[in-house]
Amino acid sequence: MSVRYKFMIFFMIFSLAPLLVVTIVGQRGILRMGDTIADLAKKNRTEIVSRELQQTAEDYAKILGREKEVLELSLRIIARDAERFLSEPPSGVAKLYFAGDYDNPVTAPEDLTTSDKYRTGASGGESEPLSISFDHQVFLITPGTDKLAAARDASRLSKLLPLHKEFEGQLGDILYWQYVSLESGVHAAYPGHGGYPAGYNPKDRPWYTSARKRGALVWTRPYIDATTREVIMSASLPVRHTDGSFAGVTAIDVLLSEILQINELSSQWSPSMRSFVVWSGIREDTGEHGLWVVARKDYVENAAAWSGVMGMERLASSDLSKVNYLEREIRALKSGYLEMDYYGMDSVWAYAHAVENVNLVLIVPKKVILKKLEQVRETLHSLVRKQWLVSGIAAIGVILLLLLAGLWFAHAMIRPLFVMVEAVKRLAKGDFSARMNINTGDERDLLAKTFNEMVPQLEDRMQMRESLEVAKEIQQNLLPQEIPNLSGFDIAAKSVYCDETGGDYFDFFPCEDEHCSRFGIVVGDVTGHGVGAALLMATARALIRGLVTSPENLAQRLTQVNTLLSADVRDSGRFMSLFFLMIEEGSRTISWVRAGHDPAILYNPAEDVVEELVGPGMVLGVEEYYSYKQIDKLIETVGTIILIGTDGIWEAHDSEGELFGKDRVYQIIRENAYESAAAIQDAVLDAVSEFRGKRSQEDDITIVVIKIL
Repeated sequence: MSVRYKFMIFFMIFSLAPLLVVTIVGQRGILRMGDTIADLAKKNRTEIVSRELQQTAEDYAKILGREKEVLELSLRIIARDAERFLSEPPSGVAKLYFAGDYDNPVTAPEDLTTSDKYRTGASGGESEPLSISFDHQVFLITPGTDKLAAARDASRLSKLLPLHKEFEGQLGDILYWQYVSLESGVHAAYPGHGGYPAGYNPKDRPWYTSARKRGALVWTRPYIDATTREVIMSASLPVRHTDGSFAGVTAIDVLLSEILQINELSSQWSPSMRSFVVWSGIREDTGEHGLWVVARKDYVENAAAWSGVMGMERLASSDLSKVNYLEREIRALKSGYLEMDYYGMDSVWAYAHAVENVNLVLIVPKKVILKKLEQVRETLHSLVRKQWLVSGIAAIGVILLLLLAGLWFAHAMIRPLFVMVEAVKRLAKGDFSARMNINTGDERDLLAKTFNEMVPQLEDRMQMRESLEVAKEIQQNLLPQEIPNLSGFDIAAKSVYCDETGGDYFDFFPCEDEHCSRFGIVVGDVTGHGVGAALLMATARALIRGLVTSPENLAQRLTQVNTLLSADVRDSGRFMSLFFLMIEEGSRTISWVRAGHDPAILYNPAEDVVEELVGPGMVLGVEEYYSYKQIDKLIETVGTIILIGTDGIWEAHDSEGELFGKDRVYQIIRENAYESAAAIQDAVLDAVSEFRGKRSQEDDITIVVIKIL
């Protein structure tokens, strides 16, 4: 018997007193049903939002990894040019502006301007724009420096200005400061600015000491910029003289708020979201292994003095079992989410791997996720309480009217709830056509509207996952389906992609002229993974197939490919490395063009010598007017083996983080030198898989083996 008929019987038998009792019981049932629906909706919404949060973490982790690669490439270019200019004699240049010149309006450059990106006192309190120059550098000479030597070095470093301006134009959204500081006491920074605090010495800054100590590219922990008081991180790289001795350090700064995407994440989710850059590894000072916070949102909100460096703390929670699970997942370079408290607040943690041992962790309180549902629950409770009061007062006046009103009220309240429960059950069974078709005119409509908006979004995400699988299958079909059979050569080739679509590429190019016996073999590697890398690979493949139609003028053809590709991708931050090898039936001469790719490996079994087929060449898609060069070589030994691969082979990691390396590849080639090309290929792939163990494949792998018969 339904509730509305029970109401009618109670009203008829007990009149007013039973009516009140039944009303209370019925409304309590409604509350319990509402709570049940709310709990189910909370569970579903928590799961859906957690997946969205995981996707957000993965997307921003990829952005973080890509920006890190672009910044490190830019830093290496600056270091290369700085070393070259330091080896050249100083030349006459335009006027040099020193730090004191910028602080004096009379001596400052004419183009001095202000920008919201550069503000003094930005870490707290009042801030004001910092005057900067985009047309000049600023030079700082530390006390006690040889003035004549400093002037010569400053003249040399001023030649970096065009490169700094170019990077500012292309990477201005992520770059903050660019600078070079020499051991001789000369410091040059861009954009030009003043405001250096008294006692500032570049050689005491963390970016300088870290790069000098390690002798390689290094990222600092967050610290406070001396001039703007912004929280920044720096990537620094030693600069050396031509004799290899230490000359100084070049570095670039990025805002911590940009690294953590604070503004974007806050607008997308909530200002209460916490974002962390987490490093998984062993601390040098303590020997402890764990998850260490390299950067966090609180550093931006609670900045310290400009001379300080942020400490590195352990990422922790009161739930040790879940913390250990999170550490295992991050060490395995996995992405995902879990529910765990954060300083006593129930939260959802999403994590994703960015690059090397660096990961992005996002934490959102569950009360933010469930805020709307809690509001709906409270509204429903409030509505029931009000209706009970109205029903009680009306029952005292007119029992008959209360009988009709109670019957109508019970029917009106229960019917939409059953509609909601049925829709939720259909969704739980995978029916994405489920909708809540109710029109109550109150807050229940908001719950129904939220549910109806949520279901198509969930269906879209499922379809997107299926579409990525189709895209992977299509990309695999772009690779050659058959290995060419050439007289005098034994060839084997294979690409092994990660779970998502990849950016590796290999292809074969027979000569279109029937009288031509030359044959081209190309291997390429696009930065990153996913749909973006796959699209760039497909574009590059189409350009190469369209332009490289004959063996002559190979370098010229690839120059044309680079020109067209650069026009499309130079603002995207992506690029592609490539190695193009040309062989000829009946000939022992090989030719190749290298575009930033790892050199091919050549093994001479007669002399047991391994060498690399090196050559000049920048990656495709970076410099539009770069010209490539072709290199030729005569192969004198039968059985010579040539292996062309991508860095997914030698940069594979085992469970301890050790690299597979090229030495292992050399040894495999030696041990299988008298096997077929396919056997050598399989030996390399099997060795990489065994070395990796249970660790998932982190990068695409492509290998081409040519054995000269």
